Amino acid sequence: MNSLKTVALATVISTTAFGGAFAADAIGIPAPAIPAPAPVYDAGSGFDWNGFYAGANVGAANDINADSTDWTIGAQAGVNAQFDFFLVGAEVALDGVFDDPDMYAYGSALARGGVLVTEELLAYGAVGYGTDFDAANGTGDHVLAGGGLEYAATDDISIRGQYLYGWDQSNDATSSDIHKFQIGANFHF
Repeated sequence: MNSLKTVALATVISTTAFGGAFAADAIGIPAPAIPAPAPVYDAGSGFDWNGFYAGANVGAANDINADSTDWTIGAQAGVNAQFDFFLVGAEVALDGVFDDPDMYAYGSALARGGVLVTEELLAYGAVGYGTDFDAANGTGDHVLAGGGLEYAATDDISIRGQYLYGWDQSNDATSSDIHKFQIGANFHF
């Protein structure tokens, strides 16, 4: 029995001695380092096309029947609604047409629909109606259709180029189909 007690005592002592060593090793070994998560950078959702805008434009209006081109300068105001990468909107514009030797006003109302090619570039089509307000030397009233490209240059300003074709609805002596080319800038509120 003495040898049994000796073996038991040796087992207890060795277990205690080695157990302490293992416990010391567990305390001395650092836990594996977990890398800190990378900071999240929110670049924003791009240009916000939603809401109201107003701007100015310059361009040219070509009277097809008279084969003459007149310079234009004007202003526009409108509203857009963006649905994912689709955009719909409405716009009114008033242009001064510099017809030699006189000048007259030309107003238009357009419905716009487009696709965001990128977050900053909009390609759109437009349809509407335009009138010269019965100007003596104007080109008449027109159904307008065309399109353009609009680029968001800053957080609030976009630059655009637009072409519209106008089908004459007046059918009088001075009226004619027209081509309208414009470049302009809009401030988005």
